[in-house]
Parts: sequence; C-alpha cells; structure tokens
Amino acid sequence: MKPVLYRYRDSESVIMPMEGYTPGEGWTPLYDQAAIDAAVAAERERCAKVCDAIAYEWRGANSQSVQCADAIRKGE
Repeated sequence: MKPVLYRYRDSESVIMPMEGYTPGEGWTPLYDQAAIDAAVAAERERCAKVCDAIAYEWRGANSQSVQCADAIRKGE
C-alpha cells in the first residue's frame, strides 16, 4: 500500500510521494481510507481462511469454527 501524502510532524505541511524520493525524518505517511479498508478486509479474509483450514484439519467443520471465521470476516 503506497501512501497518498506525507505529513510533517504535527504540522499541516504535506508533500506528495515522488518516484525515487523517500522523505526524511519527521515525515509520516498518510493513506487513502479506501486503501486501508481494502487492506483490512483482505487481512480479515486471510485470517478467516486460516481459521477454516485449522478447523477442518482438526475435526471437520463445527459450529464454533464457522462462528470464528464469520466473526473474523465481520470484524468482531
């Protein structure tokens, strides 16, 4: 995930990312909320698949393992 802007410390100064340039100390990357939401959703799905795989491997799908995966997918 690439930042859309960099903000300097606690100021309102921002710069756009440039190819081949990395901001120095004090610059914090800022990300687009849609990109953050997509990354979180992808990670939840990855974790839910791990939960499903472990549940099936151990004793087949049971209600608790399905509830675990569903809760992860919902973000609970």
